[in-house]
Formats: sequence, structure tokens, C-alpha cells
Amino acid sequence: MNEKRVLLIDDEASLRRSLSLGLLQKGYETELCENGMTGLKALELFKQKKSELNYVVIDVRLPDIDGIKLLKVVKFNYPELPVVIITGHGSESTAAEAKSEKADAYLEKPFTVDELTRIFAEIPEKAPAEFVAEKEAAETGEKKAVSAYALLNFSESTDLTEAYQEMYFMDNVLYCDAIKGDFDMALLLEAETMGELHRMVDDKIKKLPGVKDICFMPVETPHLPESVNNIIGTVDKALGREKGNPETVTNANFWKSASSYVFLEIEKEKLETIYPTLYVNEQVVSCDCAKGKYDIVLLMQGASFADIDRNIQNKIKPLDGVLRIKESPIIKLFEM
Repeated sequence: MNEKRVLLIDDEASLRRSLSLGLLQKGYETELCENGMTGLKALELFKQKKSELNYVVIDVRLPDIDGIKLLKVVKFNYPELPVVIITGHGSESTAAEAKSEKADAYLEKPFTVDELTRIFAEIPEKAPAEFVAEKEAAETGEKKAVSAYALLNFSESTDLTEAYQEMYFMDNVLYCDAIKGDFDMALLLEAETMGELHRMVDDKIKKLPGVKDICFMPVETPHLPESVNNIIGTVDKALGREKGNPETVTNANFWKSASSYVFLEIEKEKLETIYPTLYVNEQVVSCDCAKGKYDIVLLMQGASFADIDRNIQNKIKPLDGVLRIKESPIIKLFEM
């Protein structure tokens, strides 16, 4: 009989090895991935080669991407592709969440190859997923806006509340946040040309009372391989993100949780791996490449600042090529 193909995404090397050997004996060819990003790249490769795939097995706890979030991405883009969620940290809430995101099965570790293949057999028979490359959308011809970050320091005697209010209502200011750390304020600016933004900084922001220093960082489009851009596109669709404006949060939701700007210096040659991994991180609201003092600017959101810190320490700091990280928590004005 023809071998069926399984994509296995799990960070435990011994489990990948044992399942791969066991599945091979049962007539399944297995593609092994140690994290969520390599799993997404494997899916993209299947699509480019128009190869068939029968099952995807995803661990809930992956080093880079939340397994349930990955399930959502897979199911949005390939709804007929059977997905089995596995976990060594099972709970009723995790099982319920997997079911709500349309997982075809849920299996707690430890389990045997026989148990997994029995689950495969119980999933209603579907035609193997055939990945066909999507047609690119036609150019609209619309003028593309440019953006930049402006990080400001003020003199100690400055009334930051007054400065904040003045900048918040300025034209071309998308975001204005008071922050802790190396800077007092972070602005995200947007205009039709970079020259307009430079003039705005020189004519308006620099002339505000108390402004000492301004770190100006233009936002750049990262130069990534087409396959990586395709992965980012599938994530955007699955998570309902607007292109170029990932997972915008409402003001009401924004203030219900902790939020921080995170500034990264990286090895430029590692951008192809680092950028998409950051982009799909479950706490990253926006991820921008910048030119200037920092290479990447993140806006992160969590249940608490400690929650964000854990994410940075466990998922961002270990990334190969990340040199330095500066976190700047956003301050609520009434707490200043």
C-alpha cells in the first residue's frame, strides 16, 4: 500500500525518533520538525512541491510558537488536513481549547505508536491534502505609507503628562506611549514620505518643552525569502491580522493587561530565522524591522510584566543571533 505522510512537530528529540521509527514500520512516512517555525516551513515546502500530506501531529508546548496557535494557523489555511494535538501537560481546558480550534484528535503523553495510528484510523477518511500555491493578489497601485519610531528623553523637570497629551493628538502620530527604561516616550509615526517624518521631528517634536534626545528609527520592510513571506501571510490570515498591522488591539483591551516595547540588536545575517519566529510569538502584537539604534522593535502584551519577562527569557533571548534586548514597559499615565 502507498505510504501515508505525517508531519510531526515536537521539540522532544527522543519522541520524534521513536515515533518516526514506529510510524515507518506501520507504513507512514514522517517529516520531523523540532519547533513551530520549522513546521510552518515544512508545510510551505509541501505546498510548493504540491505534495500530499495525510496528518499533522502538533505538541502543545513548543519552544517558539504556542501549539494551539499553530493549530489555528494550520486549520485556517488547510481546513481538511487532519491535525492531532499531543501534550505532556494535559488539562480539561487544553483539551477544550484544542477542540474549539477544530483539532481532529487530542492525545496525552506518554502514548504508543499503536495508540497514535489507532487515532489516525478513527479520523474520517479524507483525501490527502494537496497544497496548491495561491495566486498573488494584483497590485492596487495605492501609494504606500512609510513609518518610523521616535524614542524620546525629557529633562527631569518636564511634565510628561502635558507632553504626552500634545504629541498624542499630533498629525502623523499612530502611537504615543510613556515608557520606563532608557527612554521616556515612544512614538510610532507615519506619513507618505520619510522626508515628512524628518520635518515633523525637527519642526514639532524637537521644539516641545523639555525634549533632550530623540532616537529616530525608520521602519524597513525585511528582505526575506518568498517562502518565509508566504508563512507570514498564512499567519496573518489565520489570526485575522491586517497586513502590516499585526493583531491591532483596542484601547480597552490594551489597558487590561501589561504591555512593553522590546528593542533588539541582532546579527543581520540571522534575520531570516529571527524575524518570522518573533512575528508568530503569541505575545507579540507588532514586529518591525528598523534602521538605527535597534534592528527590531516589538510591542508585546501579556497578563503581567512578569509574564512578558518569562516569554523574553524563554523564547526570545535563546534565539540564535539575538545580541542584546532592552525592555521598556508602557506606563499608564495615572500611575506616573
